[in-house]
Amino acid sequence: MAWQNWFLPHKDTHKKAHLISWEGMIIYILLFILLQVSFSIVNYTMPGVLGISANLDQKRLIELTNIERQKKGLPSVSENSALDQAAVLKAQNMFQENYWAHFAPSGKSPWDFIIGSGYKFTFAGENLAKNFYNSDDVVVAWMNSPTHRDNLLNSKYKDIGIAVVEGVLNGQKTTLIVQMFGTNEMLAAQPSIEVQGKQIAVPEQAFSNTPELVGALGETKLSANVLIGPYIDPYYVSKVIGFSVIVLITVLLIVDIWVLKRRGVFRLSSHNIAHMALLSLAAGSLFMAGPGAIL
Repeated sequence: MAWQNWFLPHKDTHKKAHLISWEGMIIYILLFILLQVSFSIVNYTMPGVLGISANLDQKRLIELTNIERQKKGLPSVSENSALDQAAVLKAQNMFQENYWAHFAPSGKSPWDFIIGSGYKFTFAGENLAKNFYNSDDVVVAWMNSPTHRDNLLNSKYKDIGIAVVEGVLNGQKTTLIVQMFGTNEMLAAQPSIEVQGKQIAVPEQAFSNTPELVGALGETKLSANVLIGPYIDPYYVSKVIGFSVIVLITVLLIVDIWVLKRRGVFRLSSHNIAHMALLSLAAGSLFMAGPGAIL
């Protein structure tokens, strides 16, 4: 029957089943692209429906940061309430202006939030992260990035502020993590801030022109724990569908080999090797993929 050709090698020609043919592979790719387009449409038409369920702890992020510093023989940094406020203000501004960057479209800079919170610094730094499932993965990602690692392990820093804030960014429910470092000791003639591996001199007028921004916090409170969800997690859905397709193809390949061996016509060809290589690559990519991003 014709339906068997979708799952079993053709009886007469011994061609592979339709579902593991190269045409079938193209269909899987097109369906996956359609899935991603559908996510984009949902983000646009129903903002906030898609997102991840995260378990992030502000105190844990500070603890993990200090563990990494201590491993290198560096002194721990102390939580500073003004830097906490600066980090919250930065996260709120990213949601308000709908951007994911160190500098806002309106021109606001990282030091505007630090100075605006009332913290006077000579050295400062900023690390950003979004959409991680837990605190440990955030710090691991920062440590795996040379520029973020250098910032986190900067010996000049004495204080730290962390904010974990949820909101809607580009139509998707997002968890932003803002890490601010600073020292108010007079270690330099001109204050500077480290952003993405670059040391940026802060203009002198910034300290006199930046208004106090603490009032902009309104009713926002710093939360030690942020538990988000449940939402439709696009990354989880993509992984489940992807692994399901991989399992289906793997089973059909095994069936294909078994049937052709029974028919006495099986030969290991470049097509079999290509299929297995493609499956391995796809499985590895899905396994390593995650929603988290750092900046």
